[in-house]
Amino acid sequence: MSVQDHYRMVSSGVRIANATEQTHRVRLKALSQLIAEAFRSLTATIYLADDEGRYLKEKISTLLPDDSHGCRIPFGKGIAGRCANHARPLRRGITSLHPDEPFIGNERQIAAFPILDHDRVAAILTLGLQRNDPLDDRERDLLQTLLTISASVIRCMRQLEVTSKRLNELSFLHRISNAMLSTIKLNRLVHLILSSLTSESTPLFDRAMLFLLNERTGVLQGMTGLIGGTGADQGHSSAQDGAEIHDDAIEHLQESEFCKLVKATRLPLDRSKNIISRAVLDKQLIHVSAPRKEVPIDRSFIKRFGSLPFAVAPLIAQDRVVGAIVVDNHPSGRALDPCDLETLQLFANQAGMAIENSILFNRLEDSSRNLHDAQERLLQGEKLAAIGKMAAAIAHELKNPLVSVGGFAGRLKKRLPADSEEWEYADLITREVQHLESMLTDILFFSKKTTICYGRCSVNQIVSDALAVVAMTLEEKKIRIETQYASRLPSLLGDCQQLRHVFINLFCNAHEVMDEGGTLSIETRPGTLEGQNAVSVSVADTGSGISPEVIPSIFTPFFTTKDTGTGLGLAIAHKIITNHCGRIEVRNREDKGAEFIVTIPITPQFTPFQ
Repeated sequence: MSVQDHYRMVSSGVRIANATEQTHRVRLKALSQLIAEAFRSLTATIYLADDEGRYLKEKISTLLPDDSHGCRIPFGKGIAGRCANHARPLRRGITSLHPDEPFIGNERQIAAFPILDHDRVAAILTLGLQRNDPLDDRERDLLQTLLTISASVIRCMRQLEVTSKRLNELSFLHRISNAMLSTIKLNRLVHLILSSLTSESTPLFDRAMLFLLNERTGVLQGMTGLIGGTGADQGHSSAQDGAEIHDDAIEHLQESEFCKLVKATRLPLDRSKNIISRAVLDKQLIHVSAPRKEVPIDRSFIKRFGSLPFAVAPLIAQDRVVGAIVVDNHPSGRALDPCDLETLQLFANQAGMAIENSILFNRLEDSSRNLHDAQERLLQGEKLAAIGKMAAAIAHELKNPLVSVGGFAGRLKKRLPADSEEWEYADLITREVQHLESMLTDILFFSKKTTICYGRCSVNQIVSDALAVVAMTLEEKKIRIETQYASRLPSLLGDCQQLRHVFINLFCNAHEVMDEGGTLSIETRPGTLEGQNAVSVSVADTGSGISPEVIPSIFTPFFTTKDTGTGLGLAIAHKIITNHCGRIEVRNREDKGAEFIVTIPITPQFTPFQ
């Protein structure tokens, strides 16, 4: 092989290498053509190695029309791959070529030469030769010079690519940071985070999933999942302002099958059960290259999302983990780029802070809303208190005239013949005045601040005394009374008079709802209330029961289902029992009627002695 004008070839190579107006790949294509011309070879091809030194990923050849083409030739395979594996020149016949190595067909030999960059194989040059003659010293010197020039072009190209990628990453992080600061709504923020990873013009990953940590239950809850392209289809990218993300678009994506699958996933925060928990607990990014070989094997996760390599990045805010992002390249199957994982780590730190701020803001909004509601209730309570004071004052002023009216009507009633029309009028006045007096008494009792005169009380005695008050009324209606008093019940600390008023009200209500011949069942027994010793009294009737929709309102003041009455009897009973730190409940019996259960602690939680 003769060398034409050694000096001209070298100067041409230097000129090509310094042609900054051309891209590096165009320059490498020109160098391959120059080398083919210098050594009169049929073909000249430059194969670029990957960053990890595992395979040849790109080829630039005089046989191919474009500047470069992708390929995948593992080190040790084919002629170029074997040369890269041993890092020394190699000659073989075309039968040893890898399918990704181009050739014409009439080459006698393929000569391969390593292009080194600081003892590292940066690329391989192959020449398709028609002769078997070895290179002489002068040819080897020229080839080595041209290989060194090619190595400098490749080095500059990689440095530019690394710099450009780093600038793109920083620009990406800057844009995403601004976008995340533009919204505080959690659903928009979560969607923005995942779409930033998958929906760019050059997406980092094919799929992304986000899990948030529930510290109370110790579970990682799936929030949402996104497959590359779905976010872009909705007309927005990660760089857009968060406020521009439409809620209907987010809702549409939330209905996707993949998103539903993620939301249905709950992972226990246990490093012995899944890798995602290990990443969260260790607060470090984990790259899972072979999920089926990892320990522990999360078969449920693999069944849901496949067995392709994936990565987990914990979301950390102020040294506290709030969740995790899981990414993979399904369905493309491409390997996870280490540079992309570095970007993911930086991105996850920003996303963790943004999510923490969003959660804190939502909590602040909830607290503000609750405070506003409490303020409204307080104002409403003040209004009702003012109305109550006014009603109490009016009731007090009305009571004296009513007593006079009732007294005079009673006197007229005694002087008039019982069968006269005037007697009936006087009787009606007397009965209505008694009804009004009872109503006013209830209003005054309910509205005034109750003072409890504590003393030792026997529940059995209180119930017996209350029953004696209404016994005559029950007998007139032929209502049968069944009592079952527990013996040796402990005495309780309370106001005996007020407690007797409770049971009088309950017995009167039972009397009003039962037909003639009904049964009133009363039972006392020991009980417990919130872990404290208590006594319990059951009052059951055989009336028509209580409508289920009415039960929640039955202790509300002025609520009644009867044609007569103030609706304060049960409200007063409830107030008295509550003041004794007790509880009053109501339920319908299975057979017939209703049952009230009063439970009073032996010693109230708040007493005058505390």
